[in-house]
Amino acid sequence: PALSALGFEHNLYQYAGAPSAPYSDMNGYGHFVLPLFWFYLYWALAAGLLAVAIHLFWVRGSEENWRLRWRLARHRFTTPWRRALAILLIAFVGCGAFVYYNTNVLNEYLPDDLRETRQARYEKEYKQYEGRLQPRLTAVYAEVDLYPERRAVDIRGRYRLVNKTDQAIQDLHVQLDPRVDAIRLDLPGAMLELDDAEVGYRIYQLEAPLPPAGEMDLGFEISVQPRGFVNSDSILQLAYNGTFFNSGDFFPHLGYSRAGELSDPNTRRKHGLPPLQRFPPIDDVAARRNNYISSESDWIDFETVVSTRPDQIALAPGYLQREWTDKGRRYFHYAMDSPILGFFAYLSADWEVARDQWNDVAIEVYYHPDHGYNVARMIEAVQKSLDYFTTHFGTYQHRQVRIVEFPRYARFAQSFPNTIPFSESIGFIARLSDTDDAIDYVFYVTAHEVAHQWWAHQVIGAFTQGATVMSETMSQYSALMVMEKEYGPEKMRRFLKYELDNYLRSRGGELLEELPLLLVENQPYIHYRKGSVVMYALKDYLGEAALNRALAEYVRAVKFQQPPYTNSLEFLSFVREAVPEGKEGLLEDLFETITLYENRAVEAKATPQDDGRYLVRVEVESRKFRSDGQGQETAVTLNDWIDVGVFGAKSDQTPPEGKVLALRKFKVSQPKQTFEIVVDEPPVKAGIDPFNKLVDRSPENNLVPVTE
Repeated sequence: PALSALGFEHNLYQYAGAPSAPYSDMNGYGHFVLPLFWFYLYWALAAGLLAVAIHLFWVRGSEENWRLRWRLARHRFTTPWRRALAILLIAFVGCGAFVYYNTNVLNEYLPDDLRETRQARYEKEYKQYEGRLQPRLTAVYAEVDLYPERRAVDIRGRYRLVNKTDQAIQDLHVQLDPRVDAIRLDLPGAMLELDDAEVGYRIYQLEAPLPPAGEMDLGFEISVQPRGFVNSDSILQLAYNGTFFNSGDFFPHLGYSRAGELSDPNTRRKHGLPPLQRFPPIDDVAARRNNYISSESDWIDFETVVSTRPDQIALAPGYLQREWTDKGRRYFHYAMDSPILGFFAYLSADWEVARDQWNDVAIEVYYHPDHGYNVARMIEAVQKSLDYFTTHFGTYQHRQVRIVEFPRYARFAQSFPNTIPFSESIGFIARLSDTDDAIDYVFYVTAHEVAHQWWAHQVIGAFTQGATVMSETMSQYSALMVMEKEYGPEKMRRFLKYELDNYLRSRGGELLEELPLLLVENQPYIHYRKGSVVMYALKDYLGEAALNRALAEYVRAVKFQQPPYTNSLEFLSFVREAVPEGKEGLLEDLFETITLYENRAVEAKATPQDDGRYLVRVEVESRKFRSDGQGQETAVTLNDWIDVGVFGAKSDQTPPEGKVLALRKFKVSQPKQTFEIVVDEPPVKAGIDPFNKLVDRSPENNLVPVTE
């Protein structure tokens, strides 16, 4: 840590240092073996040199005087030890030189401070071009040759560009990952005005301005060829078995991108940069020209031919038009039959394929041959998700769903048009617990990613605050509903508790400002964790049918729309139509403000009745707060309908709280209140908001044992 703080980050300086080497069942240690061997050999030789020094200076008696110890060391430094030292030293220097050649000559070594400086320079020099009018990408054709055996890829392609603005466009700004070798970029008649290879930014002056509605092609040929090995940050997307990269990784892009900006406030201050603006304001009219996935395209036509080694399958979004082999390589031709977002991926591996069906939709799961444990569960989750989503939100736009396993170098699943890459680490090697309260996260993640085919690939938000409500929060809600149908509402508490705890913990790590859900700026702890709790509470208050009718109307109104794109204000306007009279404050609490509760069950007492039932009196305490973005809280008036529940004995078929004997909403308007509920069976526990539907700062004390 001390060396790193001083800028000495290279593994050549840090004793026993070596690049990280995650293991994957799919890919073994893959390309990590070579750097591990050389770094560990380098440090083994260093240890050998230390062993010689230890032999020479080891205290064998009482010689504590250093002058005496030096004399003894020279005496012990006999010819065999000189030879050993020489051999070790030559090997150590030679090995270090070879490591240096790979990490610093064949590859560029970037310590953190230099990386930060480059990012800061990128923003300082090119942010002036953010928002500059550029043509839109409307069609992509790409020929992608994958070489898994050497972790390389060659891409030849063509973009169709259209000027969708009302002004002529004079220049074209192109970005390319600096790790990519640009063999050619074809813009007939254009002149390269600027080529900043260090950050990958180019500016071309067009021969003649591109008029409104004018069209042009951008041809390109690029190559990614890893050379030797690196000190850190190797290209994980390219693997011997399990290649997975998307269009954001290696393909050329148009215009300035905020993705290259520094995000840490302290680092930005150090480089003299202004505070970071993650997303434009929700009412920014200009920002609504772009969706939050891409600022260079709206909906595109997509076609690709991808090749790989003969023992692997290559995949990309679309439908397989043709498959063939030529000169020892395997080719696949894919094409989409309708426009998609400019967000696509390529994968290649040696997979087994499981196939099934839902109505006329083909379901395929591509998995490592040893990882069939949860494949049937994934297929079942796809079928039940398609059934729920088509019933409640509208038609599925594709004829297939593919789930594709990739190595555990990343821990996520991601939804592309009709294709869902899914990490081996979060589903394919999962051993799900048999306990009744365990979360079936394989089923849930699958449902969430299928939901993205509606919430992102049909309804896509503008690049403004709140954009991820319509993608991530709605996919969370959709998956929750599929889970509830599968496991019952009583078993949702553990999942909601997990989401709530995660949100409450993560608030303290916010670097800039916590925002209400309505204005979330791609903050996962808000749009995932808080979003789950909020949407489940909203469904509970409005009713599933009423909420889903409003959501279906919203989908019909905005799906596949062109700019200006929808935003969370428009989303909320549709939801507002489903809010009954007297509950108008719901949306303010759930979406428009940061509202927190402090509910606590004080005690619960049961009195047996003459008819064999039990009268349960539940005493509760409740307070309500509003927080600003920095965590400063203010108490507000409480006048809310909140669940009060009574639970019976626990069994194998009940949630952890026990059997639900009663669950009713009461108007809570005082800091302390007592509520009465009559139940048919002996009560065991009782309390307030037992299923964590509200954002409660201390949900652990919501239930207490019932006493007589």
